[in-house]
Amino acid sequence: LQLAFATTNRIYVIDRDGKDVAPFPGNFNDEITQPLAVFDYDKNKDYRFIVTQGKNILVYDTNLKTVNGFNFKVADDAIICQPKHFRMGSTDYLVFKSKNKLYILDRTGNPKLMPKIANTFSNQPIFLYNNTFTTTTSNGNLISVDAKGRVSTQNLNLSEKHGIDASSKTLITQSENKLSIKNNRIEIDYGTYSAPTLFYLNDKIYVSITDLQTQKVFIYDSQGNLLPNFPVYGNSAIAMDNIVHNKNLAFITKGEANSILLYQLN
Repeated sequence: LQLAFATTNRIYVIDRDGKDVAPFPGNFNDEITQPLAVFDYDKNKDYRFIVTQGKNILVYDTNLKTVNGFNFKVADDAIICQPKHFRMGSTDYLVFKSKNKLYILDRTGNPKLMPKIANTFSNQPIFLYNNTFTTTTSNGNLISVDAKGRVSTQNLNLSEKHGIDASSKTLITQSENKLSIKNNRIEIDYGTYSAPTLFYLNDKIYVSITDLQTQKVFIYDSQGNLLPNFPVYGNSAIAMDNIVHNKNLAFITKGEANSILLYQLN
């Protein structure tokens, strides 16, 4: 069990005791501008570390050596989201975007699809939703690209400051005081929210948002019902999972500046 992440000028891999895994950390002169992405294309632990620096994508192996044969040169503008890897059927895709272009590459960095999209993108992530590469524009439209490069657009009436999350069949959006889970729309108080986060655990869907102004964590079920005893105190988005091997769910969130809180759902 290891944890991989990036800071401004380094990428780290640490073990469960908090010790560096050799040969990490890796030092970089130029700023790392997006979260580190780690891919395991063939599920054989031959990991690839994807580092984003402005317009550039750099690919390293577990020895911190540059991977030969990755052919992507440079984006047209700064990359505005974490690169992601998706597999549709037997085909691998590496996807990311700048504000004016969606890049859909094969695993060697060559263009796989070249969709024509005349929109300015938001900084929200890209998801594989309904077998399409899906993200949003800066004016709140949903943009979807299928495996043949065909583009569809849906007006979701989202504000410029919106958040999305998605699984293969479920789309979650938050805009101003509206939270949408599938077809269920919930009115929430106006506030400054973390992006909504979808969790699929124990065959159930949970959706979390945190109001960073009032320091309240909310968790809803798939029907848009707030779970009992919520909201609770928290200062960040959450991470939720099973505790050890039983079925009691728990989540962590930031408390004060120097603390992390662990909650258990009964």
